[in-house]
Amino acid sequence: MKKYIFSALIFCGLFAAAPTQGQSFGEPGVPVIVSQGDHSGFLAYPENNIVVLRWKTGNETNIDHFVIEHSTDGLHFETLHELVSRGAIDRDSSYQDEDAYPASSTNYYRLKVVDRDGNAFYYPVARVDLIDKRTPTLKPTVVHMGATVRLDAYHEQPYTINFFNTSGMLTGTFMVNSASFDIPTAGWSKGVYIYRISDPHHPLIDAGKIMVL
Repeated sequence: MKKYIFSALIFCGLFAAAPTQGQSFGEPGVPVIVSQGDHSGFLAYPENNIVVLRWKTGNETNIDHFVIEHSTDGLHFETLHELVSRGAIDRDSSYQDEDAYPASSTNYYRLKVVDRDGNAFYYPVARVDLIDKRTPTLKPTVVHMGATVRLDAYHEQPYTINFFNTSGMLTGTFMVNSASFDIPTAGWSKGVYIYRISDPHHPLIDAGKIMVL
């Protein structure tokens, strides 16, 4: 069973960008910065190999857009995604985003709210720890010619699988974009094949070898 330890900072206040610099973080689940203002919430949690990000707002009359920022050290953040405000006036509005390619086993997220006048504010930072994160692998590692190799631990993310012979020559490339994927070995020569799995954001997710008998 996968084990996840995660913290979701559900305290909802907004705070200026400057105080986030150099801040320290406590144990998972313990908020570091808490504002007494709005109570709309910012939630981050793991689901399979991705991180789900959710938040709510109240009156969005003055909100132009949202920026999801990501960090691996809790200090240096980079833009992950941007979402345009729906402009809700008389009702709460819920949003959801995803980080399909978490860069580390420990990730930090913060939500930047940009007003129409250019001013920007931040929700408190949320930390997510991914324990036993699974990477896609090919099974079985020994097959007879004509048998199939299955991609394991696949969560509907686009992957590229390259096969090489022991001399380093590329012998086949497979683009994976479905929830179930088999690689037939019919017509392959007997021997050892080295594979490398990558995606648009990571040049190497997993590597290994299979033997065709």
